[in-house]
Amino acid sequence: MSNCTICKTETAEVYIRRDDYAYVRCPNCGFVFLDPMPDAEFLSRVYNEDESAIDVASYPKAASRMRRAMLKALGLWPYYVGRDALDVGCGGGFMVAAMRRLGARSVGIDISRESIKYARARFPRADFVNETFEAFLAQGRKFAFLYSSEVIEHIGDVEGYMRFLAGVAAPGARLYLTTPDMGHPNVPDDPAQWNMVSPPRHVQLFNERNLYCLLAEYGFEVIKRYPKDAPTLQVLARKI
Repeated sequence: MSNCTICKTETAEVYIRRDDYAYVRCPNCGFVFLDPMPDAEFLSRVYNEDESAIDVASYPKAASRMRRAMLKALGLWPYYVGRDALDVGCGGGFMVAAMRRLGARSVGIDISRESIKYARARFPRADFVNETFEAFLAQGRKFAFLYSSEVIEHIGDVEGYMRFLAGVAAPGARLYLTTPDMGHPNVPDDPAQWNMVSPPRHVQLFNERNLYCLLAEYGFEVIKRYPKDAPTLQVLARKI
C-alpha cells in the first residue's frame, strides 16, 4: 500500500497491469503511478543504456524535431525573448536551440548522456548540462522561463522534480509544461491499451485536477490551458 504523492490518500488497488508492472490509482484525486516506483538508479540505467539510436552525430527524427521546436518556440516567444530560459529534459537540444535563435539565453538539462553529447555537438553555442537536479540547484541559477515537455511522467521522484522547478524559477517566472492527460475523453475505455501507459518509462499519469494541485503546492498558478483533441495536458503557469 502506498500514499498518493499529491493528496496523500492511501492507495492500494491495482488499476492497470502492463508487462511486469502495476499502476495504482488514487481514489481521491485520480493520480496514477507505478507501485512499487522504480528508484533513481534504475531509471538512470533505462535512459542511459538503451540509446543505440543516439550518438554524437545522429538523433532520431532530428529534422522534424527541429521544425516542431521552432514552431513551438514561435508560439511561446513573449515569455523568454531577452531572458534566461531552461529546458528541463531537453533531449537533443532542439528547443534550446530554437529559443536561442529567437533571443533567449537558453540552457538545457537532461539525464541522458548521449542526448547531451549530441546537443553539444549539434548546437555548440548553446549551454547543455548532464547532471542531477540537486547539483544544478546548488549553483543558484534562476530562470524567467521554464520549458518541460513530456518529462514529468518519466520522473520517479515527482516531489524532487517539483522542488527543482520551484528552485530554479525566478519570481514571476513562466512554466510551460506538457504531459499525457489521463482524464481526457479520448483515453481508451481500457487504459491498458493506451500507448502512454508504457512502463518503466512512463511511471505516472496525471489529470487536470491533480496536476493543478501539484503545481499549486509548489507555488505555481496555472494561468492558461491549451485545449487539445489528443489526450495531453498543456499548461502555462506562473511562479507566485
